[in-house]
Amino acid sequence: MDYKNIFIKNGLISIEEFFYYMQNKFEYGWIDKDGNKHYGVNDAKTYRLQTPKELLTSHIGICWDMTELYRCFFKSMTSFRYESYYLFYDDNKGCPSHSILVYYDNNKVYWFEPMFNDKECFYSGIHEYNNITELLRDFRNVFIRYSLSKGIISNDYNFNNIKIYKYQKPRKHINGYEMREHINNSELIIV
Repeated sequence: MDYKNIFIKNGLISIEEFFYYMQNKFEYGWIDKDGNKHYGVNDAKTYRLQTPKELLTSHIGICWDMTELYRCFFKSMTSFRYESYYLFYDDNKGCPSHSILVYYDNNKVYWFEPMFNDKECFYSGIHEYNNITELLRDFRNVFIRYSLSKGIISNDYNFNNIKIYKYQKPRKHINGYEMREHINNSELIIV
């Protein structure tokens, strides 16, 4: 798939243009194995990870889908080194989580985040850090603040149940259980 031409055709040449597009043209939700759209948190059994092309058509996805489109953009349109990270809070229930893409430029690292645009916890933007540890600590703190504001985790949450993994590109069309297995077999990061 020639994604570079798709991005160019849509006027998505710069990181800033791509950021604006992702922030304003996508809904939070998911596609199931039968191609049906759903809004809100995904069902791990019937969720299906979209390809970047599918997401560009559906305009609805969760952070896993979005991160794969970000990965595709950075691979096709930039020469920057980039990585993906997944943070989750293990509550033995739903395990609230978020995945992100970071990229490196001129001895700085950037968190590309078009999704955290909620009124109670707005953190959408391209955020600059001196190193990956500083970035991941901020990611964890923003995730906690967001989760507390939404009631996703309780005020007496266990800090030790927050895990961060650096993960590589997953297979397309995997379900939520397979995605978590992919991440669980990735590199656990201690910050």
